[in-house]
Amino acid sequence: MKNSDVPMMTLRRAVQICNGLDALGDALSVSTDCLERMLAGEETIPQPLFTQAVGLLLEASSTRPPKGTPDSHKGGRKGPRH
Repeated sequence: MKNSDVPMMTLRRAVQICNGLDALGDALSVSTDCLERMLAGEETIPQPLFTQAVGLLLEASSTRPPKGTPDSHKGGRKGPRH
C-alpha cells in the first residue's frame, strides 16, 4: 500500500460511516461533486479534509460498542482463572 492510498481509503470508510456521500459532504462542508472527484482520484484530498475524515472515523469508533471477547459471551471460558 502506498501512502497516497491512505487518504482515499479513509474517505471511502468515512462515506460508509456517514451512510453516504451527501452526509459526508455535510459533515466535512464539501460538495458531493468534489468528494466524488477526490474518490475517483481526479482531485487531491487536501490534508485538512483528510484530518477531518480521520476525526470522523475516530469519533465513530469511540461511540461504537466494543467487539466481544471470548469471555464476554456464554461460550467463553468457564470457571475461575488461575
